[in-house]
Amino acid sequence: MAVNDNKYLIALDIGTGSAKGLLYKIGGRVVCVRSQGYPTYYPGPGRVEQDPQEILEAVVKVVGNLVSDNGLDPGSVSGLVFGGILHSFLPVDIKGDPLSKAMIWGDSRSTSQSDKIRSDLDTEDIKNRTGCSIHPLYFLPRLVWLKEQAPGIFKKLYKIISIKEYIMLHLYGKFIVDRSIASGTGMLNMGTLDWDKDLMYYAGLKDEELSPVVETTFKLKNLRKEYASKMGLLAGTPGVVGSSDGPCAHLATAGLSDTTMSITVGSSGALRRKVSKPEVLPGLEAWCYYLTENNWLLGGVAHDAGIAIKWLFNNFFKNGSGEFESLDIIDEYAKQTPPGSCGLLFFPFLGGERSPRYNPRARGTLIGMSYEHGKKHITRALMEGISYRLYSNYKMLDPGEDMELVISGGILKSPAWLQITADFFGKNLRIPQVREASAYGTALIGLRALGIIKITEINNYVKQSGAVAFDPDDHRIYLEIYRAYQENYTRLFVKKNRT
Repeated sequence: MAVNDNKYLIALDIGTGSAKGLLYKIGGRVVCVRSQGYPTYYPGPGRVEQDPQEILEAVVKVVGNLVSDNGLDPGSVSGLVFGGILHSFLPVDIKGDPLSKAMIWGDSRSTSQSDKIRSDLDTEDIKNRTGCSIHPLYFLPRLVWLKEQAPGIFKKLYKIISIKEYIMLHLYGKFIVDRSIASGTGMLNMGTLDWDKDLMYYAGLKDEELSPVVETTFKLKNLRKEYASKMGLLAGTPGVVGSSDGPCAHLATAGLSDTTMSITVGSSGALRRKVSKPEVLPGLEAWCYYLTENNWLLGGVAHDAGIAIKWLFNNFFKNGSGEFESLDIIDEYAKQTPPGSCGLLFFPFLGGERSPRYNPRARGTLIGMSYEHGKKHITRALMEGISYRLYSNYKMLDPGEDMELVISGGILKSPAWLQITADFFGKNLRIPQVREASAYGTALIGLRALGIIKITEINNYVKQSGAVAFDPDDHRIYLEIYRAYQENYTRLFVKKNRT
Protein backbone atom coordinates (compact mmCIF):
# COMPACT_ATOMS: atom_id res chain seq x y z
CA MET A 1 0.00 0.00 0.00
CA ALA A 2 1.33 3.45 -0.87
CA VAL A 3 2.29 5.58 2.12
CA ASN A 4 0.65 8.98 2.51
CA ASP A 5 2.80 11.25 4.69
CA ASN A 6 -0.23 13.35 5.58
CA LYS A 7 -2.15 10.48 7.13
CA TYR A 8 -2.22 9.45 10.78
CA LEU A 9 -3.30 6.56 12.96
CA ILE A 10 -4.50 6.93 16.55
CA ALA A 11 -3.71 3.92 18.74
CA LEU A 12 -5.60 3.67 22.03
CA ASP A 13 -4.29 1.84 25.09
CA ILE A 14 -7.20 1.56 27.53
CA GLY A 15 -5.29 0.65 30.67
CA THR A 16 -5.91 0.16 34.37
CA GLY A 17 -5.32 3.75 35.44
CA SER A 18 -5.67 5.78 32.26
CA ALA A 19 -6.50 5.85 28.59
CA LYS A 20 -3.50 6.68 26.41
CA GLY A 21 -3.63 7.76 22.82
CA LEU A 22 -0.59 7.50 20.56
CA LEU A 23 -0.56 9.56 17.37
CA TYR A 24 1.38 7.76 14.66
CA LYS A 25 2.26 9.46 11.39
CA ILE A 26 1.94 6.91 8.63
CA GLY A 27 5.35 6.72 7.09
CA GLY A 28 7.12 5.80 10.26
CA ARG A 29 7.16 7.88 13.42
CA VAL A 30 5.40 8.45 16.72
CA VAL A 31 4.26 12.07 16.94
CA CYS A 32 3.08 12.26 20.55
CA VAL A 33 1.12 10.58 23.32
CA ARG A 34 -1.75 11.96 25.40
CA SER A 35 -3.41 10.39 28.42
CA GLN A 36 -6.44 10.84 30.64
CA GLY A 37 -6.83 9.12 33.99
CA TYR A 38 -9.89 7.67 35.68
CA PRO A 39 -10.55 6.21 39.13
CA THR A 40 -10.69 2.66 40.38
CA TYR A 41 -13.27 1.87 43.06
CA TYR A 42 -12.90 -0.48 46.03
CA PRO A 43 -16.46 -0.79 47.40
CA GLY A 44 -15.78 -3.79 49.63
CA PRO A 45 -13.41 -6.66 50.42
CA GLY A 46 -12.10 -8.24 47.23
CA ARG A 47 -14.02 -5.81 45.02
CA VAL A 48 -12.13 -3.76 42.44
CA GLU A 49 -14.27 -1.90 39.92
CA GLN A 50 -14.26 0.79 37.26
CA ASP A 51 -17.02 2.82 35.66
CA PRO A 52 -17.05 2.11 31.89
CA GLN A 53 -18.75 5.41 31.14
CA GLU A 54 -15.90 7.33 32.80
CA ILE A 55 -13.45 5.36 30.67
CA LEU A 56 -15.42 6.07 27.49
CA GLU A 57 -15.33 9.79 28.30
CA ALA A 58 -11.57 9.57 28.88
CA VAL A 59 -11.05 7.87 25.50
CA VAL A 60 -13.09 10.54 23.72
CA LYS A 61 -11.13 13.29 25.46
CA VAL A 62 -7.75 11.74 24.63
CA VAL A 63 -8.59 11.47 20.93
CA GLY A 64 -9.98 14.99 20.90
CA ASN A 65 -6.81 16.33 22.52
CA LEU A 66 -4.58 14.54 20.01
CA VAL A 67 -6.54 16.03 17.12
CA SER A 68 -6.78 19.58 18.50
CA ASP A 69 -3.28 19.81 20.01
CA ASN A 70 -1.71 18.79 16.70
CA GLY A 71 -4.05 20.80 14.47
CA LEU A 72 -5.05 17.71 12.51
CA ASP A 73 -7.44 17.87 9.62
CA PRO A 74 -10.31 15.47 10.50
CA GLY A 75 -9.83 13.64 7.22
CA SER A 76 -6.14 12.99 7.90
CA VAL A 77 -6.89 10.31 10.52
CA SER A 78 -7.00 6.96 8.75
CA GLY A 79 -8.39 5.11 11.72
CA LEU A 80 -8.62 4.35 15.43
CA VAL A 81 -7.05 1.15 16.78
CA PHE A 82 -8.04 -0.31 20.13
CA GLY A 83 -5.97 -1.99 22.83
CA GLY A 84 -7.27 -2.63 26.33
CA ILE A 85 -6.81 -4.38 29.64
CA LEU A 86 -7.46 -8.08 29.97
CA HIS A 87 -9.87 -9.57 32.52
CA SER A 88 -12.56 -6.90 32.77
CA PHE A 89 -16.12 -8.16 33.21
CA LEU A 90 -19.19 -6.04 32.50
CA PRO A 91 -22.86 -7.15 32.31
CA VAL A 92 -24.90 -4.95 29.96
CA ASP A 93 -28.51 -4.75 28.78
CA ILE A 94 -29.73 -4.88 25.19
CA LYS A 95 -28.88 -1.20 24.69
CA GLY A 96 -25.34 -1.79 25.87
CA ASP A 97 -25.92 0.11 29.10
CA PRO A 98 -24.06 -1.24 32.16
CA LEU A 99 -26.03 -3.19 34.74
CA SER A 100 -23.18 -2.63 37.22
CA LYS A 101 -19.66 -1.27 37.29
CA ALA A 102 -17.03 -3.45 35.61
CA MET A 103 -14.96 -5.89 37.63
CA ILE A 104 -11.30 -5.57 36.63
CA TRP A 105 -8.33 -7.91 36.99
CA GLY A 106 -7.73 -7.24 40.69
CA ASP A 107 -11.28 -8.18 41.72
CA SER A 108 -11.30 -11.42 43.73
CA ARG A 109 -14.90 -11.58 44.97
CA SER A 110 -15.44 -14.88 43.14
CA THR A 111 -12.69 -16.76 45.03
CA SER A 112 -15.14 -19.20 46.64
CA GLN A 113 -16.77 -19.88 43.29
CA SER A 114 -13.33 -20.41 41.77
CA ASP A 115 -12.46 -22.94 44.46
CA LYS A 116 -15.69 -24.86 43.86
CA ILE A 117 -15.18 -24.97 40.10
CA ARG A 118 -11.66 -26.29 40.66
CA SER A 119 -13.14 -29.11 42.74
CA ASP A 120 -15.97 -29.78 40.26
CA LEU A 121 -14.04 -29.72 37.00
CA ASP A 122 -10.72 -30.94 35.64
CA THR A 123 -8.64 -27.75 35.62
CA GLU A 124 -5.85 -29.31 33.57
CA ASP A 125 -8.37 -30.26 30.88
CA ILE A 126 -9.76 -26.71 30.92
CA LYS A 127 -6.24 -25.30 30.63
CA ASN A 128 -5.48 -27.62 27.71
CA ARG A 129 -8.55 -26.27 25.90
CA THR A 130 -8.43 -22.59 26.84
CA GLY A 131 -4.83 -21.86 27.86
CA CYS A 132 -6.11 -20.73 31.25
CA SER A 133 -6.69 -22.44 34.57
CA ILE A 134 -9.52 -21.42 36.90
CA HIS A 135 -8.98 -18.16 38.80
CA PRO A 136 -11.27 -15.44 40.23
CA LEU A 137 -10.25 -13.00 37.49
CA TYR A 138 -11.59 -15.21 34.69
CA PHE A 139 -15.16 -15.15 33.39
CA LEU A 140 -16.39 -18.54 34.62
CA PRO A 141 -16.08 -17.94 38.41
CA ARG A 142 -17.43 -14.42 37.95
CA LEU A 143 -20.43 -15.69 36.03
CA VAL A 144 -21.19 -18.19 38.79
CA TRP A 145 -20.78 -15.41 41.38
CA LEU A 146 -23.15 -13.18 39.41
CA LYS A 147 -25.76 -15.93 39.20
CA GLU A 148 -25.52 -16.68 42.93
CA GLN A 149 -24.97 -13.23 44.44
CA ALA A 150 -26.66 -10.88 41.95
CA PRO A 151 -29.43 -12.96 40.34
CA GLY A 152 -31.38 -9.85 39.36
CA ILE A 153 -28.51 -8.64 37.20
CA PHE A 154 -27.91 -12.12 35.80
CA LYS A 155 -31.55 -12.35 34.66
CA LYS A 156 -31.45 -8.92 33.01
CA LEU A 157 -28.14 -9.28 31.20
CA TYR A 158 -28.06 -9.24 27.43
CA LYS A 159 -24.32 -9.83 27.19
CA ILE A 160 -21.17 -10.03 29.28
CA ILE A 161 -18.48 -7.88 27.71
CA SER A 162 -15.11 -6.28 28.47
CA ILE A 163 -14.44 -2.58 28.94
CA LYS A 164 -12.83 -2.42 25.50
CA GLU A 165 -15.93 -3.96 23.93
CA TYR A 166 -18.03 -1.32 25.68
CA ILE A 167 -15.90 1.45 24.15
CA MET A 168 -16.11 -0.02 20.64
CA LEU A 169 -19.84 -0.65 21.01
CA HIS A 170 -20.55 2.98 21.80
CA LEU A 171 -18.19 4.39 19.17
CA TYR A 172 -19.09 1.97 16.37
CA GLY A 173 -22.42 0.43 17.40
CA LYS A 174 -21.27 -3.19 17.23
CA PHE A 175 -20.85 -5.96 19.81
CA ILE A 176 -17.53 -7.56 18.92
CA VAL A 177 -14.46 -8.95 20.72
CA ASP A 178 -10.97 -9.70 19.45
CA ARG A 179 -9.32 -13.08 19.99
CA SER A 180 -6.78 -11.68 22.45
CA ILE A 181 -9.30 -10.13 24.86
CA ALA A 182 -11.44 -13.28 24.44
CA SER A 183 -8.50 -15.54 25.32
CA GLY A 184 -8.02 -13.56 28.53
CA THR A 185 -11.52 -14.47 29.71
CA GLY A 186 -10.48 -18.10 30.18
CA MET A 187 -13.40 -19.20 27.99
CA LEU A 188 -11.93 -19.12 24.47
CA ASN A 189 -11.30 -22.57 23.05
CA MET A 190 -7.80 -22.44 21.53
CA GLY A 191 -8.66 -25.11 18.98
CA THR A 192 -11.83 -23.56 17.56
CA LEU A 193 -10.97 -19.90 18.33
CA ASP A 194 -14.54 -19.55 19.57
CA TRP A 195 -16.24 -19.77 22.97
CA ASP A 196 -15.80 -23.11 24.72
CA LYS A 197 -19.16 -24.91 24.62
CA ASP A 198 -18.64 -26.95 27.81
CA LEU A 199 -17.77 -23.88 29.88
CA MET A 200 -20.70 -21.97 28.40
CA TYR A 201 -22.99 -24.81 29.46
CA TYR A 202 -21.52 -24.89 32.99
CA ALA A 203 -22.03 -21.14 33.32
CA GLY A 204 -25.58 -21.29 31.98
CA LEU A 205 -24.80 -18.89 29.12
CA LYS A 206 -26.27 -18.86 25.64
CA ASP A 207 -23.99 -18.29 22.63
CA GLU A 208 -25.48 -14.86 21.99
CA GLU A 209 -24.66 -13.68 25.53
CA LEU A 210 -20.99 -13.27 24.59
CA SER A 211 -19.79 -11.16 21.66
CA PRO A 212 -18.75 -12.66 18.31
CA VAL A 213 -14.99 -13.33 18.24
CA VAL A 214 -12.89 -11.83 15.42
CA GLU A 215 -9.24 -11.49 14.40
CA THR A 216 -7.28 -8.57 15.85
CA THR A 217 -7.02 -6.93 12.43
CA PHE A 218 -10.81 -6.88 11.92
CA LYS A 219 -11.98 -3.48 10.64
CA LEU A 220 -14.83 -1.48 12.12
CA LYS A 221 -16.94 0.84 9.99
CA ASN A 222 -18.85 4.04 10.57
CA LEU A 223 -17.68 5.91 13.65
CA ARG A 224 -20.85 7.38 15.13
CA LYS A 225 -21.48 11.03 14.35
CA GLU A 226 -22.04 12.12 17.96
CA TYR A 227 -18.63 10.82 19.04
CA ALA A 228 -16.86 11.87 15.84
CA SER A 229 -17.84 15.49 16.47
CA LYS A 230 -16.59 15.34 20.07
CA MET A 231 -13.24 13.94 18.92
CA GLY A 232 -12.78 16.24 15.94
CA LEU A 233 -12.97 13.37 13.45
CA LEU A 234 -15.10 12.61 10.44
CA ALA A 235 -18.21 10.53 10.97
CA GLY A 236 -17.46 7.15 9.46
CA THR A 237 -13.75 7.16 10.38
CA PRO A 238 -12.80 3.46 10.36
CA GLY A 239 -11.52 1.50 13.32
CA VAL A 240 -9.52 -1.66 14.00
CA VAL A 241 -10.47 -3.92 16.92
CA GLY A 242 -6.82 -4.50 17.91
CA SER A 243 -5.54 -6.74 20.69
CA SER A 244 -5.06 -6.55 24.48
CA ASP A 245 -2.60 -4.38 26.38
CA GLY A 246 -0.06 -6.98 27.53
CA PRO A 247 0.23 -8.77 24.17
CA CYS A 248 0.48 -5.37 22.45
CA ALA A 249 3.35 -4.45 24.78
CA HIS A 250 5.06 -7.70 23.83
CA LEU A 251 4.61 -6.98 20.12
CA ALA A 252 6.10 -3.49 20.54
CA THR A 253 9.14 -4.65 22.51
CA ALA A 254 9.90 -8.19 21.34
CA GLY A 255 8.09 -8.26 18.02
CA LEU A 256 7.51 -11.78 16.74
CA SER A 257 10.99 -12.95 17.73
CA ASP A 258 11.43 -16.50 19.02
CA THR A 259 14.49 -15.49 21.04
CA THR A 260 13.19 -12.52 23.04
CA MET A 261 11.06 -12.62 26.19
CA SER A 262 9.20 -9.49 27.24
CA ILE A 263 8.74 -8.28 30.80
CA THR A 264 6.01 -5.71 31.33
CA VAL A 265 5.82 -4.15 34.78
CA GLY A 266 2.86 -1.87 35.24
CA SER A 267 0.07 -2.38 37.77
CA SER A 268 0.94 -6.08 37.59
CA GLY A 269 4.07 -7.67 36.17
CA ALA A 270 4.01 -10.18 33.33
CA LEU A 271 6.56 -12.22 31.40
CA ARG A 272 5.78 -13.51 27.93
CA ARG A 273 7.43 -15.45 25.14
CA LYS A 274 5.97 -16.06 21.71
CA VAL A 275 4.90 -19.54 20.68
CA SER A 276 3.72 -20.48 17.20
CA LYS A 277 0.85 -22.62 18.47
CA PRO A 278 -1.08 -22.94 21.75
CA GLU A 279 1.11 -24.30 24.55
CA VAL A 280 0.51 -25.06 28.24
CA LEU A 281 2.72 -26.06 31.17
CA PRO A 282 1.20 -29.03 33.05
CA GLY A 283 0.70 -28.52 36.77
CA LEU A 284 1.62 -24.83 36.74
CA GLU A 285 -0.43 -21.64 36.50
CA ALA A 286 1.14 -20.35 33.30
CA TRP A 287 -1.32 -19.07 30.72
CA CYS A 288 -1.45 -18.94 26.94
CA TYR A 289 -3.11 -15.89 25.37
CA TYR A 290 -3.67 -14.95 21.75
CA LEU A 291 -1.43 -12.22 20.32
CA THR A 292 -2.32 -11.66 16.67
CA GLU A 293 -2.63 -13.59 13.40
CA ASN A 294 -2.14 -17.09 14.85
CA ASN A 295 0.71 -16.09 17.16
CA TRP A 296 0.34 -16.91 20.85
CA LEU A 297 2.05 -15.90 24.09
CA LEU A 298 3.01 -18.26 26.90
CA GLY A 299 3.34 -16.31 30.12
CA GLY A 300 3.10 -15.85 33.84
CA VAL A 301 2.29 -12.91 36.06
CA ALA A 302 3.20 -11.28 39.35
CA HIS A 303 -0.27 -10.17 40.40
CA ASP A 304 0.85 -7.10 42.36
CA ALA A 305 3.65 -4.92 40.99
CA GLY A 306 3.18 -1.20 40.35
CA ILE A 307 -0.13 -1.33 42.18
CA ALA A 308 1.77 -2.47 45.30
CA ILE A 309 4.25 0.41 44.91
CA LYS A 310 1.26 2.75 44.64
CA TRP A 311 -0.16 1.24 47.84
CA LEU A 312 3.15 1.88 49.61
CA PHE A 313 3.28 5.47 48.39
CA ASN A 314 -0.34 6.26 49.25
CA ASN A 315 -0.04 4.91 52.78
CA PHE A 316 3.49 5.80 53.89
CA PHE A 317 4.73 8.79 51.93
CA LYS A 318 2.93 11.86 53.23
CA ASN A 319 4.93 14.70 54.72
CA GLY A 320 4.21 16.54 57.96
CA SER A 321 1.57 18.68 56.25
CA GLY A 322 -0.33 15.62 55.09
CA GLU A 323 0.70 16.13 51.46
CA PHE A 324 2.22 13.43 49.29
CA GLU A 325 5.96 13.52 48.79
CA SER A 326 7.51 13.19 45.34
CA LEU A 327 7.48 9.71 43.84
CA ASP A 328 11.22 10.16 43.29
CA ILE A 329 11.79 9.63 47.00
CA ILE A 330 10.81 5.96 46.63
CA ASP A 331 13.68 5.47 44.20
CA GLU A 332 16.07 7.37 46.45
CA TYR A 333 15.13 5.25 49.45
CA ALA A 334 15.75 2.07 47.46
CA LYS A 335 19.17 3.32 46.31
CA GLN A 336 20.17 4.12 49.90
CA THR A 337 19.50 0.54 51.07
CA PRO A 338 21.83 -2.39 50.26
CA PRO A 339 20.73 -5.51 48.34
CA GLY A 340 18.72 -7.74 50.64
CA SER A 341 17.25 -4.80 52.60
CA CYS A 342 19.25 -5.81 55.69
CA GLY A 343 17.51 -9.17 55.96
CA LEU A 344 13.95 -7.98 55.30
CA LEU A 345 11.81 -10.11 52.96
CA PHE A 346 8.54 -8.76 51.53
CA PHE A 347 6.07 -11.13 49.87
CA PRO A 348 3.94 -8.70 47.80
CA PHE A 349 0.72 -10.74 47.75
CA LEU A 350 -1.56 -7.81 48.55
CA GLY A 351 -4.13 -9.16 46.10
CA GLY A 352 -3.23 -12.86 46.14
CA GLU A 353 -1.07 -14.98 43.85
CA ARG A 354 -1.76 -16.03 40.27
CA SER A 355 1.38 -17.83 39.15
CA PRO A 356 3.43 -19.98 39.30
CA ARG A 357 0.84 -21.30 41.82
CA TYR A 358 -2.84 -20.68 42.39
CA ASN A 359 -3.40 -18.97 45.73
CA PRO A 360 -5.85 -16.04 45.59
CA ARG A 361 -5.97 -16.03 49.41
CA ALA A 362 -2.24 -15.38 49.81
CA ARG A 363 -1.59 -12.04 51.49
CA GLY A 364 1.32 -9.65 51.80
CA THR A 365 3.89 -10.71 54.37
CA LEU A 366 7.01 -9.09 55.85
CA ILE A 367 9.64 -11.40 57.35
CA GLY A 368 12.59 -10.34 59.46
CA MET A 369 11.34 -6.96 60.70
CA SER A 370 13.34 -5.48 63.58
CA TYR A 371 14.10 -2.11 65.17
CA GLU A 372 16.85 -1.48 62.63
CA HIS A 373 14.37 -1.44 59.77
CA GLY A 374 12.55 1.66 58.60
CA LYS A 375 10.71 3.04 55.61
CA LYS A 376 13.79 2.81 53.38
CA HIS A 377 14.19 -0.91 54.03
CA ILE A 378 10.50 -1.62 53.48
CA THR A 379 10.62 0.31 50.20
CA ARG A 380 13.53 -1.67 48.79
CA ALA A 381 12.19 -4.94 50.21
CA LEU A 382 8.93 -4.40 48.32
CA MET A 383 10.80 -3.78 45.05
CA GLU A 384 12.91 -6.87 45.70
CA GLY A 385 9.82 -8.91 46.55
CA ILE A 386 8.16 -8.00 43.26
CA SER A 387 11.38 -8.79 41.37
CA TYR A 388 11.46 -12.14 43.19
CA ARG A 389 7.96 -12.93 41.94
CA LEU A 390 8.94 -11.92 38.40
CA TYR A 391 12.01 -14.14 38.60
CA SER A 392 9.89 -17.04 39.91
CA ASN A 393 7.71 -16.77 36.81
CA TYR A 394 10.81 -16.58 34.63
CA LYS A 395 12.02 -19.86 36.14
CA MET A 396 8.57 -21.39 35.55
CA LEU A 397 8.65 -20.46 31.86
CA ASP A 398 12.18 -21.93 31.56
CA PRO A 399 13.17 -19.92 28.47
CA GLY A 400 16.80 -21.09 28.29
CA GLU A 401 20.04 -19.17 28.66
CA ASP A 402 20.00 -17.70 25.14
CA MET A 403 16.69 -15.88 25.57
CA GLU A 404 17.12 -12.09 25.58
CA LEU A 405 14.98 -9.96 27.90
CA VAL A 406 13.33 -6.64 27.10
CA ILE A 407 11.46 -4.68 29.76
CA SER A 408 8.73 -2.04 29.53
CA GLY A 409 6.03 -0.36 31.61
CA GLY A 410 6.01 2.02 34.54
CA ILE A 411 9.14 0.40 35.97
CA LEU A 412 11.14 2.38 33.39
CA LYS A 413 10.53 5.46 35.55
CA SER A 414 12.41 3.82 38.43
CA PRO A 415 16.16 3.31 37.80
CA ALA A 416 16.59 1.65 41.20
CA TRP A 417 13.84 -0.91 40.59
CA LEU A 418 15.15 -1.59 37.08
CA GLN A 419 18.60 -2.30 38.50
CA ILE A 420 17.20 -4.58 41.22
CA THR A 421 15.31 -6.56 38.58
CA ALA A 422 18.36 -6.90 36.31
CA ASP A 423 20.48 -8.02 39.28
CA PHE A 424 17.86 -10.53 40.43
CA PHE A 425 17.67 -12.10 36.96
CA GLY A 426 21.41 -11.92 36.35
CA LYS A 427 20.72 -10.73 32.82
CA ASN A 428 20.94 -7.44 30.98
CA LEU A 429 17.52 -5.89 30.38
CA ARG A 430 17.01 -4.19 27.02
CA ILE A 431 14.98 -0.96 26.94
CA PRO A 432 12.53 -0.28 24.07
CA GLN A 433 12.88 2.87 22.01
CA VAL A 434 9.17 3.67 22.34
CA ARG A 435 8.29 3.76 26.03
CA GLU A 436 4.50 3.58 25.57
CA ALA A 437 4.76 -0.05 24.53
CA SER A 438 1.10 -1.11 24.68
CA ALA A 439 -0.02 1.85 22.58
CA TYR A 440 2.80 1.33 20.08
CA GLY A 441 2.01 -2.37 19.72
CA THR A 442 -1.60 -1.40 19.11
CA ALA A 443 -0.42 0.95 16.35
CA LEU A 444 1.53 -1.88 14.70
CA ILE A 445 -1.63 -3.99 14.54
CA GLY A 446 -3.41 -1.01 13.00
CA LEU A 447 -0.72 -0.69 10.34
CA ARG A 448 -1.15 -4.40 9.58
CA ALA A 449 -4.92 -4.08 9.32
CA LEU A 450 -4.63 -1.14 6.92
CA GLY A 451 -2.21 -3.08 4.72
CA ILE A 452 0.67 -0.65 5.32
CA ILE A 453 3.05 -3.30 6.68
CA LYS A 454 3.29 -7.07 6.33
CA ILE A 455 3.32 -9.46 9.28
CA THR A 456 6.90 -10.38 8.32
CA GLU A 457 7.94 -6.73 8.60
CA ILE A 458 6.83 -6.14 12.19
CA ASN A 459 10.26 -6.92 13.68
CA ASN A 460 11.69 -4.06 11.57
CA TYR A 461 9.56 -1.64 13.60
CA VAL A 462 10.80 -2.89 16.98
CA LYS A 463 13.81 -0.89 18.18
CA GLN A 464 15.80 -0.77 21.42
CA SER A 465 17.47 2.27 22.99
CA GLY A 466 19.97 0.68 25.36
CA ALA A 467 20.05 -1.76 28.25
CA VAL A 468 20.40 -2.02 32.01
CA ALA A 469 23.46 -4.15 32.80
CA PHE A 470 23.28 -6.47 35.79
CA ASP A 471 25.90 -6.39 38.55
CA PRO A 472 27.46 -9.88 38.95
CA ASP A 473 28.24 -9.33 42.65
CA ASP A 474 24.70 -8.24 43.45
CA HIS A 475 23.34 -11.14 41.39
CA ARG A 476 25.23 -13.57 43.62
CA ILE A 477 23.67 -11.90 46.66
CA TYR A 478 20.22 -12.22 45.11
CA LEU A 479 20.71 -15.91 44.37
CA GLU A 480 21.13 -16.43 48.13
CA ILE A 481 18.13 -14.21 48.83
CA TYR A 482 16.10 -16.16 46.26
CA ARG A 483 16.77 -19.35 48.21
CA ALA A 484 15.60 -17.64 51.41
CA TYR A 485 12.47 -16.45 49.63
CA GLN A 486 11.73 -19.93 48.29
CA GLU A 487 12.16 -21.59 51.69
CA ASN A 488 9.83 -19.11 53.37
CA TYR A 489 7.38 -19.18 50.46
CA THR A 490 7.05 -22.96 50.76
CA ARG A 491 6.65 -22.75 54.53
CA LEU A 492 4.06 -19.95 54.48
CA PHE A 493 2.08 -20.39 51.29
CA VAL A 494 2.50 -23.76 49.58
CA LYS A 495 1.74 -26.01 52.55
CA LYS A 496 -0.97 -23.65 53.77
CA ASN A 497 -2.61 -23.67 50.36
CA ARG A 498 -2.80 -27.46 50.38
CA THR A 499 -4.76 -27.67 53.61
